Amino acid sequence: MSSMVPEFSVRRAVQSVLLMLCGVLLACAAGEILVRVATANQENYVIEMWRYARLLKEKSADPKIGHQNRPDSSARLQGVDVNINALGMRGPMPDPRIPADRTVVILGDSVALGWGVPEQRTLRAQLASALGTDIQVLNAGVGNMNLAQVVALWAHLRTRVHAGTIVVLATARSSTVQPPDTTNWLIEHSELAALTVTFFRQSTSGATGRDGLVAAYRRDWTNGAGLDAMRGALDRLKLMQAERKTRIIVAAMPETHDMQRYSLGFITDGLKHESLQRGWEFVDLLPLFRDEPSENFRVSPQDAHPNGEAFRRIAAQLAPVIRRATTSPPGCKAGPGTGPQDCPSAH
Repeated sequence: MSSMVPEFSVRRAVQSVLLMLCGVLLACAAGEILVRVATANQENYVIEMWRYARLLKEKSADPKIGHQNRPDSSARLQGVDVNINALGMRGPMPDPRIPADRTVVILGDSVALGWGVPEQRTLRAQLASALGTDIQVLNAGVGNMNLAQVVALWAHLRTRVHAGTIVVLATARSSTVQPPDTTNWLIEHSELAALTVTFFRQSTSGATGRDGLVAAYRRDWTNGAGLDAMRGALDRLKLMQAERKTRIIVAAMPETHDMQRYSLGFITDGLKHESLQRGWEFVDLLPLFRDEPSENFRVSPQDAHPNGEAFRRIAAQLAPVIRRATTSPPGCKAGPGTGPQDCPSAH
């Protein structure tokens, strides 16, 4: 009789563990359903970026790139259609009838991509409209990239896309070190897991609140591996420029959280220094947005990406600079007072 007591206790313990596991699984399933229902309106930034990674991205064969847009893919994200062409670029394919010296390529991260903005209101589309049909504009932006990844991607794309002018749409994240890819099956397939991991990373990053964000960016732009990688990438881009006599314009896109009391001027100064040091045209975009509240230039109250109106202003600012660049000899600056040399008038 007494020999049955341990066996009975073990059975009860196993049953308790199984019941607990069933309860946890049921709770996770219920949580997953609730998250999917709550985010079905495509307004949750974290989930929409998660869907972007799942539906429109792929791992690159080049570890310096990390990830890239998946060619010939499309999805509706954050309420807008995003179509990726056969080259992995958002928007139309290059028109082979337009020569390289009339081709402009925008490089950058999710801002250049036009996250949350319909195609016709992206910077690419509005620049193309402002420049006219004799100049084509292509979009090589990929979400969640630093500048080192952006340049590495362009090193591959340039073998298939010949451009006379490159616009680097640089953001505050240009020198940010990308965390290692820890994606697993659960994070890849569960919205609840993706939200949980993202919130944990944000809460432990130390970059919370206005002061924390500024401090984190200041660290990135003062020294460290990210800044070194960015400078190395810019040197690489300079070598590419020399090979094909490409014109390069660096446009500094400000953080849109508060552009009236802007606290990240040191980033603009750093980008300007790096650009002029390499003989490139530099354009500070912050003055375009100081006449109205920052909220007027965001995709949504929850998403600080620039909206179509922001891109309209940027296109109006950049179009004359690009137009001068496409009619000036390669290697000279396109605008007055922002580079080491002047360009003769084009005839």
